Amino acid sequence: MAVAVANMTTAALDWVSVKFNAPLAGMVVFGVHIHGHLVVEVLLIAVILFQLSRKSYKPPKKPLTEKEIDDLCDEWAPEPLHPPITEEMLSEPPTLESAAGPHTIIDGKEVVNFASANYLGLIGHEKINDSCIGSLEKYGVGSCGPRGFYGTIDVHLDCEARISKFLGTPDSILYSYGISTIFSVIPAFCKKGDIIVVDEGVHWAVQNGLYLSRSTIVYFKHNDMSSLKSTLEKVTRGNRRAEKIRRYIVVEAIYQNSGQIAPLDEIIRLKEKYLFRVVLDESHSFGVLGSSGRGLAEHYGVPVEKIDIITAGMGNALATDGGFCTGSVRVVDHQD
Repeated sequence: MAVAVANMTTAALDWVSVKFNAPLAGMVVFGVHIHGHLVVEVLLIAVILFQLSRKSYKPPKKPLTEKEIDDLCDEWAPEPLHPPITEEMLSEPPTLESAAGPHTIIDGKEVVNFASANYLGLIGHEKINDSCIGSLEKYGVGSCGPRGFYGTIDVHLDCEARISKFLGTPDSILYSYGISTIFSVIPAFCKKGDIIVVDEGVHWAVQNGLYLSRSTIVYFKHNDMSSLKSTLEKVTRGNRRAEKIRRYIVVEAIYQNSGQIAPLDEIIRLKEKYLFRVVLDESHSFGVLGSSGRGLAEHYGVPVEKIDIITAGMGNALATDGGFCTGSVRVVDHQD
């Protein structure tokens, strides 16, 4: 179609040029010979400029009548928010009828429980049950308020002091929800422009904290110290800006997604070499690793003060809810 239009335009120009060339072949204006095709080109340019300068025609908008609006609303059908429900979706999930210990009762039948993270078997422990009953009788079911306002109870402070004493850290702070601990701590310290080097195998809560921090995120291969070293080298080598901003290494002690143990001794060595801070999540190692359950630092014989920030959820080994962050007094006061 475009070729046909171009051919027709060329033929028309040739015809017009022939008509104009005859009378204007010898015309001279200000010493310049004017040929017929020049006149045609000038006219075409003038027409093009005229068309471009015109405002495009827009038909007037006619408002819809009430009847038209009603008809459109009646015809509109919203897309479903979920796929069609099948018979498989209607099946009832198993319901626990006892504590979620190593053995539990589901639908009246005793079964072996492989789904619970009750690592130390503390659920249903008689001494803990008695302590919980005493706390309920004294304090009720909760503080009904945030820690920073009127929700701090003496047992909160006592628990924080016991955690610090057990791990050998200066101070600790409790969180009411275990999974929110790590993704609250990361953005509390890491801001836009900071650099976070993180294992690509970290679980969802860590990833959420990275997203909330808006920091520059650089991943290294899962539990690969050669990859971590090369990543730290690339981030810091010849980068004067990196020397002036906060830099963190974020890892898990026992990775939730793979079950692998992070080589803390090597991580600390690289941290000290390249001047990074370490954020360690011990949700699955606290109470499990180490000769007395003090976690990854005890497992590798690394002084705990070499780890800048330690977090852990208490829903695994401790068979309860909530989490904690422990470290220096400055680290804890920043979150208080």
